[in-house]
Amino acid sequence: MTNRTGERVRYWRIRRGLDRATFASRVDRSPSWVKAIENGQRELTRLPLLERVAQALGVTVQALTDPVEAERATRAPDAAEIAAITGALEHYEVILGGPVDALEHPRPADLTKRVNFLDEAFLASRFSSIGRDLPKLLIEAQRAAKEQPGAESIRVLVKVYRIASSTLLKLGADQTAWLAADRAMIAAQATDDLYTLARATRSVSRAMTNLGRTEAALDALLAMAARMQPEVATSTLEVAAMYGMVLLAAEIAAAKYGDVHTALAMHDEASEVARRRFAAGASDKETAFGPTNVDLHWVSALVRLGRPGEAVQHADGIDRAALALLPRERRGTFSIDLALAYHQLGRYAEAEAVLLAAERIAPEEARCRPGSNTLIASLVNAPSRSPSAELRALARRAGVQA
Repeated sequence: MTNRTGERVRYWRIRRGLDRATFASRVDRSPSWVKAIENGQRELTRLPLLERVAQALGVTVQALTDPVEAERATRAPDAAEIAAITGALEHYEVILGGPVDALEHPRPADLTKRVNFLDEAFLASRFSSIGRDLPKLLIEAQRAAKEQPGAESIRVLVKVYRIASSTLLKLGADQTAWLAADRAMIAAQATDDLYTLARATRSVSRAMTNLGRTEAALDALLAMAARMQPEVATSTLEVAAMYGMVLLAAEIAAAKYGDVHTALAMHDEASEVARRRFAAGASDKETAFGPTNVDLHWVSALVRLGRPGEAVQHADGIDRAALALLPRERRGTFSIDLALAYHQLGRYAEAEAVLLAAERIAPEEARCRPGSNTLIASLVNAPSRSPSAELRALARRAGVQA
């Protein structure tokens, strides 16, 4: 163990929002002792004390002492932060108007700015940034919608719920993701804002799909698409993009359900909206909807329909320059879908190459998602081949047993 242990203690203390005095009291030491540990002036070597420090920080001892585990642990919201997100969703006194700390009454402009920052973090696949800030932001957005009701505060609240649900789905916390998405749906029904209702519908349907309620999810998406369709031709670009994203969500749900006809119909309609409203290579800033994203979703749908050969063929035709303009989350997800297609075809070397490329594009996407970890494990243990040193290293970084 080196002085890097002290650096990691400082990292997790700050990530947990603890000042030195509070943290020192939790480990029965002085603030000056904490400062000396963090600055490398003292070493933290005794196991009982290491365990006490780790417990106070809500991490494992290995997250403080082992370089690979330490690096992996920083890459996503961990169990403590997921618990904090769940706790924020359980703050019913906030929704009902109970007493809340005065610090949780931010200015609307400041709240919007912080929500947008987390949305950008999600699109960049920086899930660890989301885990630190989301619990408090959930409470504040719920309070703002309660005290200042209106379309704008509800739109912000639904966006926070969507970020929470989408992040939790990435990490496999499907039940809590559904809770956040359901809250978004309830909030959105209080406004006639079509954009907000569509965003909430998309979130709740994705959560339902992950929980195996694919048919109900598809029904909700199709109903939302039917409601939006008459207005799309004359709508703002923002609403058209959200309509397109509802169609793409319906396409993926239909593919998971094995409904080829509906998946293709949704894909064709989304393609037409993208063609009419967006130039080639262009996309909506907030949703990333556009012609290239439509292509990426069709690759994903083909994989889920059990047609990996067609998925690879379609992926080969995607403009790489246009692809490079999309957010990291979209590019990382596409790479994982493509790697899965290669894996289904038994083309393991190509699957491995694409998966390693996905990690370079969006490290947290490749290392933290349960689906990614399953794919890594399958490639490491694929028959009749020896995994490369690079794949084994990725497995270690992802915490996958090789």
